[in-house]
Amino acid sequence: MECKRLLRVALNLLLIIVLVSPVKATLQVRKLLLGDLVETYFPLKEVCLLDSPFLSLQQQGKEYLYWLNPDSLLHFYRMEAGLPSKAAPYAGWESQDVWGAGPLRGGFLGFYLSSISMMYQSTGDKELLKRLRYVLKELELCQKAGKDGFLLGLKDGRKLFGEVASGKIKTNNPTVNGAWAPVYLINKMLLGLSSAYTQCGVKEALPILTRLADWFGYQVLDKLTDDQIQQLLICEHGSINESYVEAYELTGEKRFLDWARRLNDRAMWFPLSEGKDILFGWHANTQIPKFTGFHKYYQFTGDKRFLTAATNFWNIVTQNHTWVIGGNSTGEHFFPKEEFAERLLLEGGPETCNSVNMLRLTESLFSQCPDATKASYYERVLFNHILSAYDSEKGMCCYFTSMRPGHYRIYASRDSSFWCCGHTGLESPAKLGKFIYSHRKGSINGDDIRVNLFIPSVLSWKEKGIELVQQNRLPESEQVNFTLSLKKKKRLALRIRKPDWTDKATLLINGKAEQLLLDDDGYWVIDRCWERKNSIELQLPMCVYTENLIGSDCYVALLYGPYVLAGRMGTENLPSTFWGKMNNTAMNKMELEKVPVFKIAARQIPAYVESTSTNPLKFNIRLEGFDNIVLEPFYKVHFERYAVYWPISY
Repeated sequence: MECKRLLRVALNLLLIIVLVSPVKATLQVRKLLLGDLVETYFPLKEVCLLDSPFLSLQQQGKEYLYWLNPDSLLHFYRMEAGLPSKAAPYAGWESQDVWGAGPLRGGFLGFYLSSISMMYQSTGDKELLKRLRYVLKELELCQKAGKDGFLLGLKDGRKLFGEVASGKIKTNNPTVNGAWAPVYLINKMLLGLSSAYTQCGVKEALPILTRLADWFGYQVLDKLTDDQIQQLLICEHGSINESYVEAYELTGEKRFLDWARRLNDRAMWFPLSEGKDILFGWHANTQIPKFTGFHKYYQFTGDKRFLTAATNFWNIVTQNHTWVIGGNSTGEHFFPKEEFAERLLLEGGPETCNSVNMLRLTESLFSQCPDATKASYYERVLFNHILSAYDSEKGMCCYFTSMRPGHYRIYASRDSSFWCCGHTGLESPAKLGKFIYSHRKGSINGDDIRVNLFIPSVLSWKEKGIELVQQNRLPESEQVNFTLSLKKKKRLALRIRKPDWTDKATLLINGKAEQLLLDDDGYWVIDRCWERKNSIELQLPMCVYTENLIGSDCYVALLYGPYVLAGRMGTENLPSTFWGKMNNTAMNKMELEKVPVFKIAARQIPAYVESTSTNPLKFNIRLEGFDNIVLEPFYKVHFERYAVYWPISY
């Protein structure tokens, strides 16, 4: 086995050296030696969503990108560069003092760059590419006007970082010398520029990125000791370590990797590399992106302490800190699992940002070690937290999704919120096709496709002459159909994730029943020589099942297949609007006495849940007190109160 592995590595090294430039070859060889063969995601342009709630969300996200005025997002960048503004800035976190630290000026633009880049890849809409090029041209003008590489909308940003470079550093979370998360703003701009370059091939983005990264590196980092940098990292800084590794990956310039090393937060990677759960009380979304950076740093250095830290963190969060919808924390902070029952009753539930960044970390770890456990977590989050976080009318993202029984959600307004969850909420609709399929990069054992998610879509792998069409109506139907089309007969390994919510699945290939063979990663493997046209029919039986609240037997949630079910709880005492400005939390509570209580054991509950409609899917509960409760997939319940967790007492 070891000889075969080394042979695969050697052949892939040769392939890389022959096909790519020397700098890129060096970097890819390093990644290959460290991680052996890497699981790779298909470019977004090769995955087209078909009719489903995910396509609807993608379309709403694209419409909002059209609605946004780039000149308003560029307002503070032009002002800080000494250039006249072309349009007034938006309200909310973009320009208003939120709670004494001032606005997060210009914070939205980095997300706009990454979102519009991915949305162009996903849809091929050339107007999006036109807008991307316009914004990059404006940023180039701002950078040239400043003459030093600085590129932020932060008020008096040069002065602030000049103080930092001189050793004057007063930090908490979320401020540095009184300014709101300035390093976070650099990180998001670097990520946006990287996305423009890698997703769309817009070459102008790379020199803008390197000039900004060099400015922060030479003008700030090089003037600080390692301890001073660690002090700076106390404030929320996103995945700034990841951004510098990416700069190294894109340029081959070692200084970026050296800066990345110094930007790894010791307060997190030290204890997590030892497997310690020290997360209690920490601000959740400050921590999560760091671990994507740790994993990225490992990929280019081989320092396994960072791989261990990222893996341990993912395991700890998913096992000890996660609600049934896949989100984590409440009021933005981690807490011990013994406190779930207490925290459940608060208005501020899991934050959407957290789930977006946990999915990014899952993507990164999965690319090195793909398995059904990671993919199942991804499905839980995407289908139940991300999909449900956007209102059904305007497609705007909520900040908190309360887990309190009988509560409701407040969503961002289009022009006067710009919360952090609106930032990441801009990106999610653009990349919905990313994780559906993957494949083993550079495999010499033949072509393979991994099906990770059951989302209607078309995979067009043009390089290999392969098209895979997936059709389903989950959860209304238990059937998933694939059509596999090849230019010519060939061998192909099709790996389909075995969902953890089904048993006794059946498989038909071209009308003939086939045995389902499960591999060690939790995927059914169909490795065979395929005809040019093939039909694959998969039956995935679903049933209602329960999941207890972590650390408590006082609350229970109901699920059906991959979807969490929520009970509609009416519209009593709701606000006049569901779209918030500065306020991001739903405040009007329902008395818990009005929430029905299960008085039987959790294992008995599914027997009393019956389907009343299959299209759309609806259930009722044949128990006293639940007479008027209608259960539906959580993502469908908006503009009214809901219950995801139910009290249980028997």
